Amino acid sequence: MKESMISGHTQGLTPELRMLQDTINRFLLNEIHPVEVSARKNDCTELPKPDVKRLQAMAKKLGLWCFETPEEYGGAGLSSFPFVVAYEAASKHTYSLPDPGCGVFGYDPPNILHSANEEQKARYIQATVDDARQWFIGLSEPTGGSDPARAIQTKAVLDGDYWVINGRKMWTSRADVAHHGIVFARTGTGRSGISAFIVDMPAEGISVRPVKVIRDHGTNEMLMENVRVHRDNMLGNEGEGFTLAQKWLVRGRLKIAAQCVGVAESALDIAIEYARQRETFGKKLASRQSIQNMLVDGYIEVKAARWLLWDAAWQDDRGEDARHAASIAKLYSSESSFRAVDSAMQVLGGMGMSREMPLEHWFRGLRVNRVVEGPSEIHRMLVARDILGADALQS
Repeated sequence: MKESMISGHTQGLTPELRMLQDTINRFLLNEIHPVEVSARKNDCTELPKPDVKRLQAMAKKLGLWCFETPEEYGGAGLSSFPFVVAYEAASKHTYSLPDPGCGVFGYDPPNILHSANEEQKARYIQATVDDARQWFIGLSEPTGGSDPARAIQTKAVLDGDYWVINGRKMWTSRADVAHHGIVFARTGTGRSGISAFIVDMPAEGISVRPVKVIRDHGTNEMLMENVRVHRDNMLGNEGEGFTLAQKWLVRGRLKIAAQCVGVAESALDIAIEYARQRETFGKKLASRQSIQNMLVDGYIEVKAARWLLWDAAWQDDRGEDARHAASIAKLYSSESSFRAVDSAMQVLGGMGMSREMPLEHWFRGLRVNRVVEGPSEIHRMLVARDILGADALQS
């Protein structure tokens, strides 16, 4: 992996953050990339599990483990701005979607667990960090996911010391491999009638059906029939589930945006290098104005996406309400990164479609990123409400 040809992404960073970037870059170059080359030759869709285990041990020693998790639990303890800088850098390789390195950098516990009580934190956060445990979030349902306050029909009814949960969840990534999950269920009416429950897997009454999607990593449909969850596993208080979910949204959107920026820059680097080397009709592709236009547009969009992402992260670190900025960052980065990879594929022609290159893998993964953590249309609606106020609402 060569140094990015798209300069300027270190401007404004402290020496400590530039050092963090450099550590991640060298780890990708020396450790992850060689494994990826072999995996692609063998038509793998992810890094082999033995290699992931070995690389996870190295990442821990380098301090590149569970970027978001507080240091007291063994994580890197990065606040929002350092986190997006690190996550962008960690996403600049082939198997960076949906998780950089297929989990090489660990799996952060869902950040809403930091709203848990002390007993729950002690039981779940440390074990997740130590053992690279995975979690799922059971929020979306067949009736929808962008409007959970109305769409959630899964119900939880108290029976003695246990809540009994019945319902169906869709698009629950990791539900087939997760050690734990957070399920949002209705315990009342309206927004104040949604509660969150920690579910240990496997759980009696839960059946999981794989749902394949356009990217290499699928998702799941999850059916819950009389699933009993102890009342001690309620996260927060009864009826606080929707509020907890909102706390989770900003970091989730920043994470997707950082991934998109990292992948887009990597794709443009590939296209720039190819355009400089490839000749058609006696001239390099880099001299063709149509090629220049595609690369320049992508270059500008990557820089714009990064600054929108950094602005949202800065706001979050200052304790401001960053939901508006995070929506803008997620919307713009997911749309522009998809265009950047599409343009890179066009520049490379037939080679851009080849599975020997990472572009087609990114293309399919980024298509999913335009929907997860809120589709673009929802984010446009949210921003419209922020800038137009009540006039954006139907009467």
